[in-house]
Amino acid sequence: MSNDLTQQGWTRRFTAIGRRLNEAAELYNQLGFEVCLEPVNPDENEIADHESCKGCVVTTLARTIYTRPSNGNNPHLVELPPSKGAIL
Repeated sequence: MSNDLTQQGWTRRFTAIGRRLNEAAELYNQLGFEVCLEPVNPDENEIADHESCKGCVVTTLARTIYTRPSNGNNPHLVELPPSKGAIL
């Protein structure tokens, strides 16, 4: 999925969970970016070497933040179908 997002102009920022995820998404939004939150990819570098992380409940709740510059309209959160990602 991240290759598809990159081709659409999205930049991967970082992975977060809970309050920090919401704060970061809101901050990027206030700075004028569109924000997309994707489920964590278990093959990403940060968890690929840790087999126990792949099934952890924390990993299933975390989201990777992607941003792209706003197209000139008011910044907004991009909603994706639940199977591809979610906005918290």
